[in-house]
Amino acid sequence: MKPNYQYILHIQFLGFRFRGWQHQPGQQTVEGMVKKTLKYVLPGMPVKVLASGRTDAKVSAEALPVSLYLREALPMDEETFRTEVNRNLPPDIRVLTIQEVDQEFNVIQDVVWKEYHYYFSNEPGFHPYAAPFIGYFHDPIDIGRMREAAPLFEGTHTFESFCSRPGGKASFERTVQLSKIEINTYQTAPHMPGNSHAYIVRSNGFLRYQVRMMVGALVMLGRGELHETDLIKALRGEKELAITTVAPASGLVLREVSYK
Repeated sequence: MKPNYQYILHIQFLGFRFRGWQHQPGQQTVEGMVKKTLKYVLPGMPVKVLASGRTDAKVSAEALPVSLYLREALPMDEETFRTEVNRNLPPDIRVLTIQEVDQEFNVIQDVVWKEYHYYFSNEPGFHPYAAPFIGYFHDPIDIGRMREAAPLFEGTHTFESFCSRPGGKASFERTVQLSKIEINTYQTAPHMPGNSHAYIVRSNGFLRYQVRMMVGALVMLGRGELHETDLIKALRGEKELAITTVAPASGLVLREVSYK
């Protein structure tokens, strides 16, 4: 398919019941649901979509940029198209915006940074209804120590200990522009824990499970299972860490993607 038109959709979704964004045979994914809906709204038109990145199972997004490639222009105005797509999507997926862009725009390569939030709590009496939105850790953790250590991830480092290692000669070097923990003011509802936090991290690219393993390392530090010097040596490539705590996927949200 050689597209003549490119549109950018910003898609918001709750990932709890999906096996991530990317299409997988026999699995319910966000991409699969979006493509099915687009083909229904645009009958007879070849449809191709490409997201700025993939999300893992149960991970959510506030606004995932997705390129929609078409051979012909939309047969309706953009607002009508957005309304029709949302009318046919399930309630846990929504198209926020649609905009035609130049053919030279690359939804993956033109990214300046992505910002993820990880929401978590260790408050006793955690309500089950909060599970799709917030990661829960049973043991007592020193949030103050975690907050002080979070900026250690900022800068250009080796993240080999903080990811699921891909095959081949992958590069583990990444530059983190922001890494901090603050009080969670983003996810609020009656069933949410009264005491929860948000880990906020920003980079132009992430390795698989990187954010969840970074959170896991901070939780281990908060439990006293790691020391700050362990993180520093691992980020320098001087020491390999065994991250035994991987934060649950449901607390992770792609918050924003910035482009050139």
